[in-house]
Amino acid sequence: MAVYTEIKEYHTRGHMGMIDVTGDFRSAVRAACEKKNIKDGIITGFTTGGVAALTTLEFEPGMVTRDLKMALDIISPYLDKDGRVVYYKHHETWGDDNGSSHIKSAILSPFITIPFVDGRITIGPWQNLTLVECDTRDRHREIVFQVMGE
Repeated sequence: MAVYTEIKEYHTRGHMGMIDVTGDFRSAVRAACEKKNIKDGIITGFTTGGVAALTTLEFEPGMVTRDLKMALDIISPYLDKDGRVVYYKHHETWGDDNGSSHIKSAILSPFITIPFVDGRITIGPWQNLTLVECDTRDRHREIVFQVMGE
């Protein structure tokens, strides 16, 4: 089995900023197929850092600018109804304000694995691979793409 690894950098926006990284997954698979003579296998994307995530979603304005953030804020709100930062025990450990961010990223997951067949990732027509910044501020992130196959 051959393995190909590539790392890409991103600048994210805090509070659930999202970047469509579908093209980068496709590019990593293409590079692996060319450089390692792979045809079929899996690609895993893993984002480093404790409060970012990778997921699939339909990358359309309502979902990206409102809906996913609103849904996750029900489970793990950042601000209360008066606009104050909601207390999480995590804040005591590091003196920060991103306890809700850690919960959101844990729910979503820092990695995603997709099979590819004949050099093409097997996502559906409305699935976009998406980097989600769960932290309360803009950040610099990396995604490690690892392709394995034969």
